[in-house]
Amino acid sequence: MKAHKELEYCNVAVWFDRPTVHQMMHALVEAGLDVAWKESKKQLKLQVHTSDGPSTLTFQKINGSFKFDECDYFVRDIRLAFTLYRFIEQAKGHAIVKIVDEGQIVVQNIRYGEAVRIVEIKGAEKKVIYEKACSVTMDQVIAALKRKDAEERIPVLRLELDYELATLHDAIQDNDKAQVKRSKERLKQLRREMLLLEV
Repeated sequence: MKAHKELEYCNVAVWFDRPTVHQMMHALVEAGLDVAWKESKKQLKLQVHTSDGPSTLTFQKINGSFKFDECDYFVRDIRLAFTLYRFIEQAKGHAIVKIVDEGQIVVQNIRYGEAVRIVEIKGAEKKVIYEKACSVTMDQVIAALKRKDAEERIPVLRLELDYELATLHDAIQDNDKAQVKRSKERLKQLRREMLLLEV
């Protein structure tokens, strides 16, 4: 990833274990950024001092794992942007990254740590630069479901379900209708995946 003027991360969802969080902190310090952290029972907050001022990364703690999920996150310091991008890839996370540079926007849709679609927008023009082809057959899907990976995915999936249920509960309490809708959609997706894996 080259240097750009501004990056916006949307719909970020990345799960980290504690060693990976420590690696990320170390990488930020190596990049020349000052990092402070505060940990409670429910959250870990990293305060990163960038050239544009302090920036906070908040991780939710769920059963020994750390989930970084932000709806919208602006980054202007390239050191923080590059490190965040690298660890989203490394942790096989999801994000939509908007790169703004000299009148054009490049939008990368990242799924499981890799770009599946890249779109360039210049004024009214929109051009798909890259789109990952889906070359999976039904036999490959069935074989994948029979593998032992499914056994490893189910506990993580249960954590994701618990987290999304907690998010839905908070959204209902706060009367946040947009978040309620997002959480219900996410829960439907997770339920479908769980049904497939538990066959």
